[in-house]
Amino acid sequence: MSLRPPKRPSRVATLVLLVAVTSVACCSTAAAAPLDGGEPTPTNASDAAREPRIVELYPNPATEEDRGEYLVVSLPERGNWSLSDGYYDADIPANASGTVTLSMAPNRTASILGGSAGDTEATGPDTPEIRRLNDYFPLSASGERIELRRDGAAVDVAAYDRASEGDRWRAAWGEWRPRGYEPRSPRRTPGAAVTPFVLPDSPGMPVEPFRTADDRLFVAGYTLASERVVEALAAAADRGVRVRVLLEGSPVGGFSSRSAKLIDRLTAAGVEVRILDGEVERFRFHHPKYAVADDDAVVLTENWKPSGTGGRSNRGWGALVEGDTGIEGSTGTEGGTASERNATVADDLAALFLADFRAHDARRWRDFRADTEFYDGGRANGSFPTRFEAPREPAAANVTVLTAPGNAADRIVARIDAADERVLAVVPRVGGPDGRIVRALRRAADRGVDVHLLLSNAWYDREENRNLSAALANEPIAVDLAAPRGRYGKVHAKGLVVDDTAIVGSLNWNPSATTNNREVLIAMENESVADFYARAYAADWRGGGVHLPITLVAGFGVALAGAGAVARRGVEFG
Repeated sequence: MSLRPPKRPSRVATLVLLVAVTSVACCSTAAAAPLDGGEPTPTNASDAAREPRIVELYPNPATEEDRGEYLVVSLPERGNWSLSDGYYDADIPANASGTVTLSMAPNRTASILGGSAGDTEATGPDTPEIRRLNDYFPLSASGERIELRRDGAAVDVAAYDRASEGDRWRAAWGEWRPRGYEPRSPRRTPGAAVTPFVLPDSPGMPVEPFRTADDRLFVAGYTLASERVVEALAAAADRGVRVRVLLEGSPVGGFSSRSAKLIDRLTAAGVEVRILDGEVERFRFHHPKYAVADDDAVVLTENWKPSGTGGRSNRGWGALVEGDTGIEGSTGTEGGTASERNATVADDLAALFLADFRAHDARRWRDFRADTEFYDGGRANGSFPTRFEAPREPAAANVTVLTAPGNAADRIVARIDAADERVLAVVPRVGGPDGRIVRALRRAADRGVDVHLLLSNAWYDREENRNLSAALANEPIAVDLAAPRGRYGKVHAKGLVVDDTAIVGSLNWNPSATTNNREVLIAMENESVADFYARAYAADWRGGGVHLPITLVAGFGVALAGAGAVARRGVEFG
């Protein structure tokens, strides 16, 4: 088998070279992007529809000689319209009006967009009619300035420095996005039944819902190397369950031969496996760790392998969210709309999974396997005591699914900025004192919030994390490196406790993760859930020889009540 080419450079590195496309039409307007990354609309949609403007650019498709590149313009009426980039000029067809896609190769453009030239219905509501440019008018991937003209006079201009392969720009976005990627707005599910757990203490929890699934079982991950997980998935497929698995194609260190053999077993059992590794990828890495089993969901900080979900090494955090609360007195309706009351966290994650599973960069396993070289890797075989058993009964929590790219970093920073009493953070590494989330921790500490940051002491993280601790030594934030002392192998968790909210998921705190990777987290608003993680956190901190103040562990609310503690600010994630 041939060696696959290396993963393309991080999108962060590419975006450093980009200048946002600038529209300078005398009368065009565009609203600022909302916090959750959703698509804005003009302040006056009817006025905007009458303005001539450049709507979209796609200058760098993954095709030979960039065939199929296109731009979209909005023309209020028929007229003498044309395009110019200072080197080439092209007339727009005289009978064109409305929103029109212009291309020198309409059929190739239509295949990129999923329709056919001149067929508006086939290309979908977001794809305007495709018209041929009869003049030679190439779009430069390295940047240029394009004018939309009427009667020879410029009425709108779009200028950019560089376009990454597969990225497109829209005026409504004000940014470049990989083709096929759409931001998601976070959705809050009130009154969900949540059972928190930590690893390696509760290795049965991540797989428990797999054994009873009878309809759907979707597993999303960075890697899959657990025989136990594979056996549970194969058994579900044998029961007639619809089982799907989605993984990253280029994990750090390469795709392991062990994983390849296990996936072969899955596909032989009738499980459909796809790998995020297409020619033009939407994400730098597919890095989430979650599963949907019927109406239940599991969200983790750990990979589907012995060192993670198998409980053989890592300190990780996870949560099981059940579809049917079964909690006496919990209606799941507080603060929610009718649609929220009828939805589940599992439904939200299933929709995300299927969108990624069906995307253009998700390759079928047999195709990926045919041109991939696999690597041998080590296997964790540690054994650790159970110190923190998962609660026997779930708690009713308001749960919000957060994702990256898009909304996760914004919502985490906003919640830390609203913290009143405690912020407990655990993460392997942070990328320096000026990272966005670290700056939020520092702001919280400066205003008197008890802030603790626990980092990995693994040999490959130790120097960087010691340097961070030294850099923050004169600030009120407490930073320490974990000392496992036989209770786990190393810190791999990515978790936060902010007052009575716990946040658990796959997100590392480097800029590439927040802006380039597919990441999934959940925010759980419930005091008992937050206190469960806080107790495990306190023990892990004490493992380093330092005791947390009593206000940071269970009962902190009682301890503060007599001291006139300020009320927590009401910050919702949804």
